[in-house]
Amino acid sequence: MQRVVLECRDMSVPEIGAAIFKFYNGLDDGGSFDVVLGAYSPGLRMWLIEGGAKHEAAQQDDGAWLLTITRGLSPGQGTIPGLHHVTTAPSGKVWTCERAQRLVCIDGASGEVLKTGTIATKASHLAIAADEKWVFVADPGANTLVAVDANDMSVKHKWSAPGGPQLPLVTDDGIVCVTGAGSGTLTIVRPKGDDFDEQTIEVGSCPHDPVTSQDGKYIFVPCAGDGLVVKVRLTDGEIIGRYVAGDGAAHLALHPDGTRLYSANTFDGTVSCLSVEGDMLAQAQSGHWAHQPEITPDGRFVYVANFLDDTLGVFDADSLEKKAQLPTEVYPHGLDVSPDGTRVIATGFGSDYVRIYDGVAHEQIARVKVGRGSSHSAFLKDSNIAYVGCSVDDHLAQIDLMRDECIGNIAV
Repeated sequence: MQRVVLECRDMSVPEIGAAIFKFYNGLDDGGSFDVVLGAYSPGLRMWLIEGGAKHEAAQQDDGAWLLTITRGLSPGQGTIPGLHHVTTAPSGKVWTCERAQRLVCIDGASGEVLKTGTIATKASHLAIAADEKWVFVADPGANTLVAVDANDMSVKHKWSAPGGPQLPLVTDDGIVCVTGAGSGTLTIVRPKGDDFDEQTIEVGSCPHDPVTSQDGKYIFVPCAGDGLVVKVRLTDGEIIGRYVAGDGAAHLALHPDGTRLYSANTFDGTVSCLSVEGDMLAQAQSGHWAHQPEITPDGRFVYVANFLDDTLGVFDADSLEKKAQLPTEVYPHGLDVSPDGTRVIATGFGSDYVRIYDGVAHEQIARVKVGRGSSHSAFLKDSNIAYVGCSVDDHLAQIDLMRDECIGNIAV
C-alpha cells in the first residue's frame, strides 16, 4: 500500500493543522503518514505538540520540510468536544468545561453536578476569581474571553481576544489575562467600577501560558517562537523587559518565594530558571518537548513533563540538578502537584491511565485507570480527592489519593 503524503506547502498554519488532524483522527493507533511543508513554523510546531501528534521533522534539499507523523491511541487533543480543563475553588466546588459549549460546576465532596451553562462556541480553559463570583473562560472558537456569573451561569461579558485564546488567568485584584498564539498578543481586562477596561497588546511570536508576579502587578508571558519571556505591567500594558529563556518557551512556574521563574522550553528540551528581573540563573536538559513545569509548594523541586519522551524530569529548584527521570503515560498533557506536596499527578492523553508519584521520594506510587484522553487534574482543598478531565471518554474521574485508585466517573 502506497504511503500517504499530505501536500501542505501552500497552506496557512490553520489550514495545515486542520488537514493534518483530519487525516490523523481517521487512522488507527500506530498508523503513520507524511506531510510536506514550505515552513516548519513555531505556530505549527506548537499546534502539533499541543494536539499530541508525535512526529519527526527533516528539512529537504529543496528547502521544504517533511514531517512523519504517527497516530496515538487518542484523536488529536483539541479536536474532540469532551471535558478537558478542570480546576477547584476554595469553597470545594469543581469547575470544568468542554472543548465545546458547556461550563459545569460540581460539588467536590459528593460529585453531584450542581449546574451547567452553555457559554461558548468552543471553550478551552477557565479561571476562577478569588471571590468565586466570576468564572472566566477562553473561547478560541469565537476569539473571545467570556465572563460567566458563577451563581446562575449567565454570560455577563464577552471581550475580543484574538489569536485563538487558550489559557486565561485572573489576579487577586480581578485583572484577567489571556494570550493569543495566532496573533502574538496578550489581552488584559481590568475591573473598572461596575465595568471593565480591555486592552490587547503585541508581545511576541506564539505566546502561551503566562504567570503573574507574586504581588500581582506584572505578568510574565512565554513566547515560544522567540524563546523569550516578556514582562508586562498590568496597570497599563507596558512591556518592561524581554528575557531569554530557551527555544520554545511554553509554560512557566513561579517559585513560592516570588523571586524566580521556571520555563519549560519545548523546542530545545530544556528547563530554565530566571530571576524575575530576567537574569538566567540556571538551565538544564529535561527531555524532548519539555513543556509543562510545576514546582513543589516548599520550593525545593521542579517537575517537568516531557511530551515526546513520555517522561517526567525532577530537578533541584536552586541548581536545576536532575534528581530523577520518571516514566509517564503516553503524552503527559497535564501535570499537577498537590497542595501539601506529597502527590504529583501526570495525565496521559494517549492512554487510559494517569500516574501518581511521591512528591518527596520522587518515585511512582500508582498507575490508575481513569479513561481515555486524560488532560488536566485538580486537587480538592483539604481532601484526599483529585479530579481528572478525560476528554475522549468525556467524563471527570475521581481519584482517592489515600487508596490511589479511581472511585468514580462523573459524566455531564
